[in-house]
This record gives sequence, C-alpha cells and structure tokens, in this order.
Amino acid sequence: MNCVKCNYLLWDLPDNRCPECGHLFETTDYAFKPRSVHFICRTCHQPYLGTDFDGLPYPRRFTCISCGEALDAAHLMVHPLSPDAVAEPTREGTPWELRDRVGTARAFVDGLTRLATQPGEFFRMSVASSGHGATLFSVVCAYIAVFMVAGVFTFFRKAGLINWLPDVGTWLAMPQGLVLLAAIPLIQIGWNYLFGTLIQTVLWGLGQSGSELDQSVRAVAFGSAVLPAVFLLPPVGLLWYVFVVSCGIEHYQCTTRSRAVVATLIPMLLAANVALAVTYTVFD
Repeated sequence: MNCVKCNYLLWDLPDNRCPECGHLFETTDYAFKPRSVHFICRTCHQPYLGTDFDGLPYPRRFTCISCGEALDAAHLMVHPLSPDAVAEPTREGTPWELRDRVGTARAFVDGLTRLATQPGEFFRMSVASSGHGATLFSVVCAYIAVFMVAGVFTFFRKAGLINWLPDVGTWLAMPQGLVLLAAIPLIQIGWNYLFGTLIQTVLWGLGQSGSELDQSVRAVAFGSAVLPAVFLLPPVGLLWYVFVVSCGIEHYQCTTRSRAVVATLIPMLLAANVALAVTYTVFD
C-alpha cells in the first residue's frame, strides 16, 4: 500500500496522511485481496477483515463492536497480515485528467459538478504529476461565467429592473466584442497566476516547506468552476470560491486545512481592500 505521489509505504499509520510527502488519502482509495489485511479501529485497535470485492469491510460504515465508535472504512488504519500483502490504488486521476478516455464534454461537466459540490473529493482524486489541463478548464469556466452574467443582465434589463445599466448587446457588438472575447482568456490566466503567486507567498510566510507555485496556480484555476456564483451572488460566491480554492491548496500543497484557508483568504482580503480604496478614490 504505497502513496501515489511518493511511493511511501502506508501500513499502520496513525492518520490518513503520508508522513513522507503529506499527501492525504483514504483507505478506500485502494483495493486489497480479500482477508489479506486488518482494518483497525483507531480508538480501541479492534481489527476487522475486508470481505467485499475490493477487500474492504462491508458495510463501509459500521459501529465498532469493542468501543462503540462510529467507523468509516475510508479512515481505518491498515495492517498487513502477510509480508506479501498488496494494495492497488483505485483512484488514478479525475475524469478531467482522463478526458481523452472519458470524453472532454463529459469530463468537464463532471469537473464542474464535483468542484461545486465535493471539491475535496475532486482534488483528492487528482494526480499531481498529470497533464491536468487546469488552464484550459479555467478559461472555459470564465467564458461560461461571462455569458451567464450577460444573459442575466439582459433578462433583468428587458424586464425593466436595471434600465440604468448599458445594454449588454453593445458590449458584444463588433469590434469591441472580439476584443472582449480575446481578453477573457488573458484576464483569467493572469488572475490564476496573480492569485496563485499571492497564495504561494503566504504559504512561504507561514513556513510551508516544499510548496510549489504551479500547484497553487493549479488550485486557483480549478476554483474557476464557481465563477458564475462569484459574479452573480458575490457574498456567497466569494466564500464558495475561497472554500474550493483552499481545498485545492490543502491537497496540492499537502498542508493543513487551516493553513490552506488562511493562505487563500489573506490575498482575497487584500484584493477587497484595494478595490475599496480604488472605489473611494474614484467616487470621492
């Protein structure tokens, strides 16, 4: 049972984090030969055998017969019963990373859904060394967000609710429409690197060793999945965005949840203060 990132042996660990590289994992990320290992309650060390098709306990959630603790197979300690016991990883990338096999459209929809509802699951499935296409994903999300916002503004303007705003159609008319369409990828990619660099700076300031800039940029890029919410529902959308990006930072940078949230939140607060200062200067 080896870490998918650094190949460290994961038997008998006190928690579900690789001590070598810090990668988070779940016991259910692996398949075992039935009855070849013990799954051990972390509270009382009561062992259980895995009897289902993947060699895992069945049912996956149950109550410990010894201490009464509510157990989940995903978080149990694993102890081999023989020297040749093996565990095969069953999560080898997200559908987006495997889009050549899954299909690009299907993989993109899956990525949007998972990032919006289960970002921790998406990032845990992700393979750090893969050709992930995070930049492409973020640019497509940016286009979707812009057209959704334009559609909502057009609807409310035709309903007479925001007549004081200019017609969105004029923004998309030639030639400024082409300029806008060409600028969207540049703005999005620039934001990915700017926000990622700020996050990385905070991580370095917090003493996070071994962190890499490209992984922070990658987390920001995949956070683009919730851009429509950021533009249409700013308070809720911004919190949602911070949550998704911080999940990516936690997994890609192998850091703690609290440190990931702090590293993501500080640049956002800085950006908010800059925006307020600019607004005050312009309208004062």
